[in-house]
Amino acid sequence: MKGILKSSLVLACAAMLCYSCSDNDIALMKKTLTPPDLSKATTFTSFSPDSGGVGTKLIIRGTNLGTDPSYLKVTVNGKKAAIIGVDNDILYAVVPARTDTGVVALYVGQGESAKLLVDSSKIFRYQFSRNVSTVAGTYDPSVVHPIADGIYSQAVFQRPWYLTHDKDGVIYEIDEGRGTQQNGSLRRLQDGSVETLVADYSGPFESPTAMAFNLKQDTLYMTHMYNSDNCDASHSGLIALSRTDGFLTPIPLIKTDNIAFMVFTGLAVNPVNGDVIFSNNYDGKLYRYEPTAKSVQTAYTELRTVDNKSNQEMRLVFSKDGKYLYEIMKGLHCIYRTPYDPATRSLGSTDELVAGVAGSSGYQNGIGGAALFNTPSAGDFDEDGYLYIADRDNHCVRRINCVTKEVTLYAGQGGTSGYKDGTPESALFNGPEGLTVLDDQSIIVADRYNALIRKIVVE
Repeated sequence: MKGILKSSLVLACAAMLCYSCSDNDIALMKKTLTPPDLSKATTFTSFSPDSGGVGTKLIIRGTNLGTDPSYLKVTVNGKKAAIIGVDNDILYAVVPARTDTGVVALYVGQGESAKLLVDSSKIFRYQFSRNVSTVAGTYDPSVVHPIADGIYSQAVFQRPWYLTHDKDGVIYEIDEGRGTQQNGSLRRLQDGSVETLVADYSGPFESPTAMAFNLKQDTLYMTHMYNSDNCDASHSGLIALSRTDGFLTPIPLIKTDNIAFMVFTGLAVNPVNGDVIFSNNYDGKLYRYEPTAKSVQTAYTELRTVDNKSNQEMRLVFSKDGKYLYEIMKGLHCIYRTPYDPATRSLGSTDELVAGVAGSSGYQNGIGGAALFNTPSAGDFDEDGYLYIADRDNHCVRRINCVTKEVTLYAGQGGTSGYKDGTPESALFNGPEGLTVLDDQSIIVADRYNALIRKIVVE
């Protein structure tokens, strides 16, 4: 009886403790957020620390800050910092990536009436992390090995030449193919391992060239070129792969009997309306895939020819706002752009030269036509609107300011090939061909002739 009573008392106490904790949790959850009193002055007295890199927690001190972060905004050198807590006289914010050195500003209020406060006594000095590293692959320049899956350090690539990624940061890579035992392959890099999804030297993966996700990211579009006796009218130059079955089954969209001499090399999906644009190397024309069409014979719209150039392999990429289609001309060693209206789905009638000299190769930094490239390949944009280009035969990665058209060296040593990790200016590449910018703004590079996947971090 005493044992039962003792147990009952223990259970009762435990229940009271649990009830008390639960009640406190509910009370905390129901805490009312209060805005700063806009009838009174708000001050910004100091911030600390005064230096750090991405993820640094800023402590901002002031008065009349309130407890509702929706009435406050913090920027570091003009870039918005995420507010993680505020309690009247103290605020916590996280420094975003690649802010560079600049002032810390506090905006109080909402909309256009927000008041700007700045601690003018000092600036925040951003500390960049700068490095080129090897993500995956086995380095052996003496021989070409068959592809092999496995952990990153043991996987083997064979002429990697195109990359993309999904919203979860999973990387998808294309091995070039073209020939027996040189399989064109779609491969996935995830959780430290490389997995081949599809590989085939004579069928729909004889020579895949580019790929891009649709806006929902449940479909991966891919273009192919065919220039061997293995091709026939059943082959498809534009295919789709579905996330439903793990991107394992190619679905033909545009076949060789729809468009004569089909050598599709460029592919881009408009980030605003989802339009799928692809290019034909044979005639230099741009097309739009029409997924609502009833048959493959009418599943595309011819748009226009880029600068009246044919037999010029190109890569395509849209600007972040979807208003420009950039045409990276590998054989012409230059980059064009054409206006695109996502609302009307109309492509401009003229091409604007962004950088490089059409028909002239070389290595030179500069503005617009003063810059020189040597077989520029894939490109991608970062969150600030800079365009990064894998400058293959200059063995480096270049950056273009698309407003001023200034071209600079971003990583590698222009004109010098090799293999070396380290700082961006000391690193060496050998034929970087593919490139994609991840959401954290690091750049993944398909280092073709080194048969490696590399990573550039400058933040």
